[in-house]
Parts: sequence; C-alpha cells; structure tokens
Amino acid sequence: MEAIKRVDAPTGRFVEQPLVLVMIDLAGFTRAVADLPAVEIAELLERYYELCGERVAAHGGRVVKFEGDSCLATFEPDLAREAVACAVSLREDVLELGRVSQLDLDMGANLHLARVVAGTFGFGTARGDDVMGMGVIHTFRMASGPGVRISEPVYRKLPSGERGPWRKHQPPATYTFHA
Repeated sequence: MEAIKRVDAPTGRFVEQPLVLVMIDLAGFTRAVADLPAVEIAELLERYYELCGERVAAHGGRVVKFEGDSCLATFEPDLAREAVACAVSLREDVLELGRVSQLDLDMGANLHLARVVAGTFGFGTARGDDVMGMGVIHTFRMASGPGVRISEPVYRKLPSGERGPWRKHQPPATYTFHA
C-alpha cells in the first residue's frame, strides 16, 4: 500500500475552496418507514431525492451525493441566502410528502460555510465528485433532528432583515429557524 504524502502545494486533482455545505436528513425516517415493504421505501426515497435535487438546483446549488435518507449539497458562498431559502422550502416539501404518504416525516438541515477540498474521490466505478474536510464534519455535527440550523458564518451572510427568525444556541453557535 502506498503511503499518504503530506502535500503543501495543490496537486491539481483537488481544489480547496469555500462553500456553503447543506446536510439534509429525514428526521424520524427509520421509525416512519419501519412497517413499509422495501420497494415502497425505495419509491419514497426516490421521490425525496427528486425533491432535493429540484429544490437545490432551483436555488443555484449542486447535490454532491445522496446516502440513505440524507443529501449533501453545496452552494457558492455568495448564494448563502439561497441555500437557507432552499432548506426552509425543502422542509415544507418534505412535510407535504409525509402528509401525502401518510407518514410522520420531517426534515433536518445543517448549513455551514467553510473551506473544503473538492475533487473526484473513490475507486473504479465508485469514483465521483465529493467534498471533504473539517467543514463537512462540522456541518454533520451541528445537530440532528427536525429543523433548519445554520452556523455563524451562514448567519452573517443573511441580510439583517432575514436574521429575525433565527435563535442562537451554544456551543457551537448554531441558529434554529422559528417562524
């Protein structure tokens, strides 16, 4: 096995850049679908993936990947406001999907602005575009459960008039949407 080298200069394969990371997850999903056949779960997830993809694209972002009932998307830093609007409106879509499906579905989303490494990672046919770094880890660890949470850097990107519904929590500083 080849040793991993420390690299101080860019290799050209990977790019370090600031991005707004959006980690979306269906809150209570396992409990909500526990009695459904696997094919119905797959159909529900496919509809959820479509909602995520459509909403993220409509707001100028890009879906990086889906894993189970979660979605990782990115937005350019100047689209932080759009990323927040995307998460808030997607939650409404997920609640409606739950009503239509007669399931107790909700959504949690964590948004964080951080420097990440973007590139193509993996092996063979499993290679794909991805983002990595401590910013991704921070986004994932911000919190779980229903609701939309934004980090301090995302909060600061919002116009003053749009900061009202957000309440600060410690630690780390994370804002939860309360309309």
